[in-house]
Amino acid sequence: MKVLIVGGGVAGICLTHELLKKGNNVRLLDNNRNVSSAVAAGLINPLVFRRMTLSWRVSELLPYAYRTYREIEELTGVSFLHPLVIRRLFASQQELEFWQKKQLLPEFEPYMELLTEADLSFPLEQNTFGTGRVKQASYIDTTPFLKGNRDYFKTMGILQEETFEQEHLNPQTAIYKGETYDYILFAEGKNGKYNPFFSYLPLQQTKGELLTIQSDKIYSEESLNRKCFLLPLGNGKFKAGSTYIWDTDNTNPTEEGAQTIAENLQSITSETYEILEHRAGVRPTVPDRRPLIGKHPEFPQLIFANGLGTKGYMLAPLIAHELINHLLHGNPLNPECDIQRYKKD
Repeated sequence: MKVLIVGGGVAGICLTHELLKKGNNVRLLDNNRNVSSAVAAGLINPLVFRRMTLSWRVSELLPYAYRTYREIEELTGVSFLHPLVIRRLFASQQELEFWQKKQLLPEFEPYMELLTEADLSFPLEQNTFGTGRVKQASYIDTTPFLKGNRDYFKTMGILQEETFEQEHLNPQTAIYKGETYDYILFAEGKNGKYNPFFSYLPLQQTKGELLTIQSDKIYSEESLNRKCFLLPLGNGKFKAGSTYIWDTDNTNPTEEGAQTIAENLQSITSETYEILEHRAGVRPTVPDRRPLIGKHPEFPQLIFANGLGTKGYMLAPLIAHELINHLLHGNPLNPECDIQRYKKD
């Protein structure tokens, strides 16, 4: 099978690896402007803290993601997947009680450490209601991940660094610039909103800002979380974020964004720090918080793979696997992801 993939963020990378693993002919087009996958903290967290629920399909997504990323590390020779303990500083008595109840349930046990007296009395001045530790969390170091894969695909002659030009596409025949493909997969992230074939889908653009800070005093043994996250990178460096601004394509960092992160950080630490870097990206999100995956209703050789949102690094490997199996073998897509849930007018 001959496939063109448009977009080299985490979705495009995972799709490319899935196709290569199954012996397909792949060409990856990317203009090296994927701000969202590059700016993202790369956190993989099996829990949703607001009501202490499990992330969607976590028991399937998490093991497949870890297995896939270890395989990609072997292929590229680049290390980017790092185990992590996330410590949640409970924001209320109710949140503590949620944890106490759910830590005893079989489906939560793989992801929640049982609370100890040390957790409840964790020595941070912001610890009012106790803390809990998340198991099976990790983070992807996004810079070596993206560069390592780009370099790997370049050496294989797969990657072309250019912008996809819609005017050169014949959607009825899947011919692009004179080349015929079995499928053309669009994994364009936030720019998927401007794809004329899939503009009927409710893809949203959600801006997020992130700080990289330096402090020798902030606790760095675990990732701390309340109102925001603080991700230790080593040598006194941390990523801190993030913000949520809806319906904007603007990737410029703002003073308001930095101020919001600084205010939220006060719920974690009162230690001083230096800001080393301030970046912004735009996440591709969906109102029902489920990916947008599948064939165009009129041009079935055109495929959409987008909307992975804030948990993109956890979702991408398995979602890519399921999509490729759908295209190769006709396996049904998860109905919560399939774009057929949205009808084209």
